Amino acid sequence: MMTPLLFVTFLINFSHQLAQLDANNGLIRVAAVLGASVLPIGLAAGPRYVPKWKKQACEIPASQHPNSHYICDEAGEVKCLPGWTGDLCDVPICRKGCDPLQGYCRRPGECRCKLGFYGELCDKCVALPGCQHGRCNVSFECSCDPGWKGMFCSEPICAPDCLSSQGYCERPGECRCRLGWQGPKCKQCAVLPGCAHGTCQGPLECRCDPGWTGLLCQTPICAQGCSREHGSCRRPGTCRCRVGWTGPNCTECVPYPGCVHGSCKRPWECRCEPGWAGDLCNEKLTYCDERPGICQNNATCISMTSDDGNYRCICPMGYMGRQCQIKTMIPSMDLIPPMPDTNMGLSQEVQGLADKPSIEESSNEDNHEEEPIKEEEQTAEPLGPIVITDPPTTSPIDPAATAGKWPTEAATESTETERDDENET
Repeated sequence: MMTPLLFVTFLINFSHQLAQLDANNGLIRVAAVLGASVLPIGLAAGPRYVPKWKKQACEIPASQHPNSHYICDEAGEVKCLPGWTGDLCDVPICRKGCDPLQGYCRRPGECRCKLGFYGELCDKCVALPGCQHGRCNVSFECSCDPGWKGMFCSEPICAPDCLSSQGYCERPGECRCRLGWQGPKCKQCAVLPGCAHGTCQGPLECRCDPGWTGLLCQTPICAQGCSREHGSCRRPGTCRCRVGWTGPNCTECVPYPGCVHGSCKRPWECRCEPGWAGDLCNEKLTYCDERPGICQNNATCISMTSDDGNYRCICPMGYMGRQCQIKTMIPSMDLIPPMPDTNMGLSQEVQGLADKPSIEESSNEDNHEEEPIKEEEQTAEPLGPIVITDPPTTSPIDPAATAGKWPTEAATESTETERDDENET
């Protein structure tokens, strides 16, 4: 009876011979199955067992196998080419140091990185896309550097005590002030931009200092009483006059330069005082002084320029004319009923008498004496309506106020001499 060891040897040799006789007729598979089935369970994985794929690999020359990376030695063993490994030498050997978990290769000597890793040896992780100031310990992580925060590590951590409502930062540890705030920690309010003379108690305020006003506190408050029309100021409490005005409050006009005896109501005027004329009021009017009796019946004489008739007579009440030589009837203040039509002839006669020279007109300037007319001849019936040409007044009138306003009358000296001649005849 055969021992177990001799029996196994027999079966192996038998199967090997069958494989050499006909490799394509399927006998190898049968013999292998037969050998494996007849072997005891404890001897099925013996050290001399050769896998079928290994025998098939060397049955055909390696050069005839496509993409083969091995050779077969004399004993029929598979020998891998340099850079390849594995049972059939189909596994490339990656670059030395290539991370076995994070890298791979398809050809010997290379190191390709898996998703989420990079580097020559695939030993560096890829951070989260968009991560600005951070790094990763595992793939797609964003672990922030010191001084940064946020999902993408893009928010700097400001300095301590920097209030977010009043300050911000662009780099870690700083504190930049927002609009309306200032100071190292942005705790002080800032005035409104352009505020000239003001302070603030809140952001963007402009509370004016004493003496200043305006939206930006740029307008000084002038001295009290300073004219708004004719004065201004550059500093509070002062009053600077505009051109043509003077005085502490800029309410006095500046007369024309060189004005001697005159004043002004507007700048650069020269309104002459009574008795003076000319552009600069430096020409004294002496016509009345040189002719003291030219105005009659206690009338007031005012000297004028030659263009204005040389003089004016201010007549007392009851007299009229250029020299106040015509006596007029003082109109009654009582209401008088109208005269009947029968008096029209009398009125015409009275009008004719009015055209004749009166006693005052007949008195000449050469002091000729005339016989007084009887009182009966001086009286007459009530006259018709009388028109008063000169306003009754007793106070002197400023010639400057009446210059150019009163109508000029023709000189009566020639008519008076003619009337005197008629009286003499």
